[in-house]
Amino acid sequence: MSENERGHGRQREWKLKKALDAFGNIFGINICFVIFSLPIITIGASTAAAYAMSIRLQEDEEETVLRGFIHEFKRSFKQATIAFLGFVVAAAVLVAEWILVNTQKGAISVFYTIVFYLELLFVALIYAYLYPLIARYHTTVKQAVKNAVLLSVGYFWSWVKIIVAWVAPIALSIIYPIIFLHTWYLWLLILFGAIIYGTSYTIRNVFKQNEEALKQTEEEAAEEEKKKEAIEQQKEEGRAVLEEARQKQAERITAENEADGETRKEEPSEEDGKTGGSGKSEDPSDAGQAERKSGGNKSGGNKSGGNKSGGNRSGGNKSGGNKSGGNKSGGNRSGGNKPGGNKSGGNRPKSGNPNGNKNNGNQGNSGKKGNGGRK
Repeated sequence: MSENERGHGRQREWKLKKALDAFGNIFGINICFVIFSLPIITIGASTAAAYAMSIRLQEDEEETVLRGFIHEFKRSFKQATIAFLGFVVAAAVLVAEWILVNTQKGAISVFYTIVFYLELLFVALIYAYLYPLIARYHTTVKQAVKNAVLLSVGYFWSWVKIIVAWVAPIALSIIYPIIFLHTWYLWLLILFGAIIYGTSYTIRNVFKQNEEALKQTEEEAAEEEKKKEAIEQQKEEGRAVLEEARQKQAERITAENEADGETRKEEPSEEDGKTGGSGKSEDPSDAGQAERKSGGNKSGGNKSGGNKSGGNRSGGNKSGGNKSGGNKSGGNRSGGNKPGGNKSGGNRPKSGNPNGNKNNGNQGNSGKKGNGGRK
């Protein structure tokens, strides 16, 4: 036997094994579904558990059918039972409307017929994906109904396959009761499980595509969020750089202002130092001594008595008749001379000046004042 024949043989064995595994899974799911649906009110929870186990077995999860079915039945019981009760109410309304349509004639019958089929379509859009959604994602009934409608509209041809798989055999059994009489035991053994297991392939592919789309959308949203965060971070960095530049500019301006202030303070002090060093006013006593030296004039070799201008201050001194601290320099006699002027040795001047020689800077009137002061 060649390698190709061996390969084909192994492939056939693998396919046969897969078919037998699928048949065993379908049979086990069908038996569990029928048994757990006997109370009637638990049909919804049984349907959800059957779909959950079908999808898990198709994904090659290692688990026995019975144990997994019981687990899923308990977990989905509340939501699936509420969904089933809603289905019962919707079915009752549809049956009542169908009876009303058959009893009416004319335009009103056409109106009720349109309403009936629209409601039937809405119910079909909901219940094609409702139980699988509850089984897989364990959401609330309200959210599951919303998602079921969106999936039915978004994956329309998959919805058509699911509806045909459920409606066709049930409709045939109702329309043609003879078919049901010959196949009723198949419903108990394998038909429910076969419909659930077969539609699970389609539903699982829809879920997979939807999850990938959602994942891609989330990744895109995350990328957008990262871009927004990056933009915000760049803005923050820009603001921080701008704020730092403003602070540096403010600090520099403050430093320049402080430096200008210090310079302005130093300039007057330097000028004051220069003025204080070079513009010192002479001591009054020194000025007085210099004035006394210059004021002791000799006139023709004669000494002018004791005229001292030692106490005289600059600005108020008169040459000859200056007053110093209230002292009169004009009233002093030199060598016992009479008033009227200073005489040198009692000799009259040759020029015939009746007042005699005047000392440098001393006026003759000051002499008279001095004599008058003596009298």
